[in-house]
Amino acid sequence: MNEHAKKITGNKLIYHNFGYISYKYHDDVYMKIAKISYELFDNETFQYIFEPYYDVLDVFPTLDIPGIDLSLREKEYYRSNLTPVFISERVMPKNRVNLQEELKEYNLDYYQPFLMILDSNKVYGGDRLSLKSDAFYDKIIDKEISTNDIYKTISFTLKKLGTRVTMVIGDLEVNDKNRTDIIKNYIYLYNKVSIYYDKKSKGNRGRQKQTVSFVVLNEIRKQYLSGVITIDEAVKRSGLSSKRTFYRRLKELNESEN
Repeated sequence: MNEHAKKITGNKLIYHNFGYISYKYHDDVYMKIAKISYELFDNETFQYIFEPYYDVLDVFPTLDIPGIDLSLREKEYYRSNLTPVFISERVMPKNRVNLQEELKEYNLDYYQPFLMILDSNKVYGGDRLSLKSDAFYDKIIDKEISTNDIYKTISFTLKKLGTRVTMVIGDLEVNDKNRTDIIKNYIYLYNKVSIYYDKKSKGNRGRQKQTVSFVVLNEIRKQYLSGVITIDEAVKRSGLSSKRTFYRRLKELNESEN
């Protein structure tokens, strides 16, 4: 076995931190696909521990974690005294000339690749993966939603499924055994509803603005304000579809006169 792939044992642990390798599925929908821990020991040796979440990874068969052979289906992967590819390809080299300036952006006094990418706003162009903390996902877990909008409901549920938190949907408890299928179903619904709303939105944008001549509108306005005709009759004579549109055109008329 490669020395860098072996677990370090027998040394005193002096620092530990962790985060979640997250796949950005769409917009602000993030999925935990693995936990990654960083451990530093008293003799300055260190190791990274990868713990894949296969219940989520199986939803995306072509998804990989750089430098990790997921086909082995290992419960844990170790990278000892070596910065793993997933980390190294997302941070600046240690020998960079303006290193100190870069570290200030991260509020760090020393070069620590793990902390530099944890919850970083910088986007790596190679894939849709990033490293997120518990704090990032707690905001999603703690959020409550109450709406009749099915799109928002599906989107919110999908985001929560991505956190891998214990949850109940209807009478169904989501767990490690059924999470794969449930996420697949919600992704299907999310995409279907997304397409529907997108078409509906484009359809609304394509509607022509209802117009009426300011000369005609001015005459109707005079009759309406003087009480000669009712608001319903004014709207009918204008040829506009609703009172709201009629009042909007009156506002435009007033603005043009001013």
